[in-house]
Amino acid sequence: MRFPRAGGLVHAYAYPALDTALWTSAEKAPALERVLGFDDEAGSITGVDDKGGVVRVDLRLGSVSRDTKPKLTRLASSDGSSVYGIAKDGSVVRLTPAGQWTFKPPEPAHDVIPEPDGSLLLVADHNDKTTVWQMHPPDRQLTDTAQLPAVGRAVRTVVGDRVYFTVDSGLVGLRSRGLESVPSIRLDHHVRALATTPSGDRLYVALDSADSILVIDRYTHKIDTRIALGGQAVDLRMDPTGRYVLARPATGDSAWVINVGTDRLVGAVSTEWRADLPTVAPNGWLALLSKRDVVFADGESLRVEKTVEDGAADTWLFITWNGFRRPDAPTDQPLSMAGDSAAHADSTAAAPAPGDTGNVFATPADSSSAPGAQPATAPRPASPAAPSVAPAESTTAPGVGLGGFTVQFAALRSQAVADSLARTIAVDGAHPRVVEAPRNGDLIYRVVLGPYATKDDALRVAKASGASYWIYPGVP
Repeated sequence: MRFPRAGGLVHAYAYPALDTALWTSAEKAPALERVLGFDDEAGSITGVDDKGGVVRVDLRLGSVSRDTKPKLTRLASSDGSSVYGIAKDGSVVRLTPAGQWTFKPPEPAHDVIPEPDGSLLLVADHNDKTTVWQMHPPDRQLTDTAQLPAVGRAVRTVVGDRVYFTVDSGLVGLRSRGLESVPSIRLDHHVRALATTPSGDRLYVALDSADSILVIDRYTHKIDTRIALGGQAVDLRMDPTGRYVLARPATGDSAWVINVGTDRLVGAVSTEWRADLPTVAPNGWLALLSKRDVVFADGESLRVEKTVEDGAADTWLFITWNGFRRPDAPTDQPLSMAGDSAAHADSTAAAPAPGDTGNVFATPADSSSAPGAQPATAPRPASPAAPSVAPAESTTAPGVGLGGFTVQFAALRSQAVADSLARTIAVDGAHPRVVEAPRNGDLIYRVVLGPYATKDDALRVAKASGASYWIYPGVP
């Protein structure tokens, strides 16, 4: 998806064919500051315009709408539909296509963290402490409360079933269900930036006054690896499919490229930094900004593969969706595109195409040259129950050609951890199995169910599990 940065008609392209638009909106969108999320069930993209308004683009109708409610801060969304923000008096406001919901917590909130299961975390400061509340909108009851030391204002992240905050001594965390404390991670310097693998098994941390990236194992709560950069990083951006981490240097316009599977510094590339770019495209190419153009470079060789002239005039968003309608087709006939459904790859897994759940390939950033730079050239909500669905008996599902659809709950380096996780998940009395997969000479262990004959069957099972999940076509 490409949104004109100055406002205008929105266009969709079947990546990597970027020469001809396959869909154009019927109405113009205002200039977007950033994208909040993509709702693949409703076929809509939600973003924030340059005036702080919430904008929704309906991909089925081609229509564009803008919420006219008062300006909110800390806007966030986990599903691309419900948007939460903080009002001037510290109240929490939820905006949906159906209307507005408002809640005033005991103390003015300064942050909101919507979670994939539909619950909401509210964060408020009082004296030298931070309070975190959990609730389930539209219910107005606070279900759980946790007290933390004063947390950092800039960096917090949701990691599967955990939420981490920065403090002076490192990182503190809570389980997102029940707000139980998890072991803190002590560090020698303040945290500048934090990124996590899609499965949440590892955290990548950039520190003040440090020329390396720390890789922390979330299960042992210890530093697993240090990746030397040769300079300080001030921002980190994770590949949505977990193949690369992009690190922004403190000076200059460039990015360090780190291979997640091997925790190896690949090199540096020239690029400006915006909220949408640089990022990693579905096929592993790096999407980089080079003055007026967008340049695609191979993630390993850093060799330029494609240049889109004047591409920098648009805000870029990578999604997976096959519901676009042909202008001359009946309303129930979607456009057929190559790679309609693809996998949410894990941090250590080989990289299939992007997630079937409609990942948004965008994260906030702000602009910055690393030594030796090359020339530029959020799981669906869990349901408590779902209809029983049997795995596909055949290895080839009708209309799929890839062996049906597999539900994956994690891809881990430890077989013991994978086995333990599999025992905690059950759907209709069946537990996931653990399968081995090679990765760069090592083995990873996938926790999976399926395959199932259709994507809908796999989705029903995934929701019934009550766990975070990915769905991808094919057998594990």
